[in-house]
Formats: sequence, C-alpha cells, structure tokens
Amino acid sequence: MLNIRIERTGETAILHCEGEIVVGRSLSALREAVLCELDQRSIILDLAHVERMDAGGLGMLVFLHTCTHGLGSGLKLVRPSAHVAELLELTNLTSVFTIGPAADVAAEAGAYLIGQPCQACA
Repeated sequence: MLNIRIERTGETAILHCEGEIVVGRSLSALREAVLCELDQRSIILDLAHVERMDAGGLGMLVFLHTCTHGLGSGLKLVRPSAHVAELLELTNLTSVFTIGPAADVAAEAGAYLIGQPCQACA
C-alpha cells in the first residue's frame, strides 16, 4: 500500500510517499497524484519512507519522468530510502533522474491527503 501526502508551495508540488511502490493500486495512485500536479512547474517525489519498490515502480518513475518533462514540468526525486537508492544505482537510473537533498522538501505548505481532489483533476 502507498500513502501520498501532497504539499504545494508556489509552483512546486511535493509528494511525500510512504509504503510500497509496486505493481497494483500503488502505481495507479502514484500516476494519478503526479499527473494531477502537471500544472506545477516542479514536482518533487519524497521517497524517504518508501520501504519497497519493484520493477513496475521503477517503470512508473521512468514513465512519470517522461510525461512531466514532455509537458513542461520538472520531476525530482529526493531522499530516496536505502532500498530505492540501491535500485536506482543498480539500474543506472541515477543518470536519468535529478536526485536532490532533503532540503528540497523543507517547503512549508498546506498538506492534504491524496484521497482529496487536486486542482487539476477536480
């Protein structure tokens, strides 16, 4: 299961992910959450609390990277957990993604749960 908490500040959306990014509902939830934020200039995925990711999760990250860049938004990964960081290294996806420090998620904005509609999807 994947829980996503979203913060917005200015033209940036920070998606705090917690749980597993694996084939199934978690991939759909992540895709929907990111695509709902395409009106933002920058989308940050905070992966500090992602305990597990499979090949489907890696594929979804690549898909989201392609979509966001193709539509004029930037996608950045920050604070990947040890498991996620190892997968990104093993697959050489560190050369594809922008991976930033914890300071990138220090923005203060109102947070809400993913179950609530976002501006783009409402």
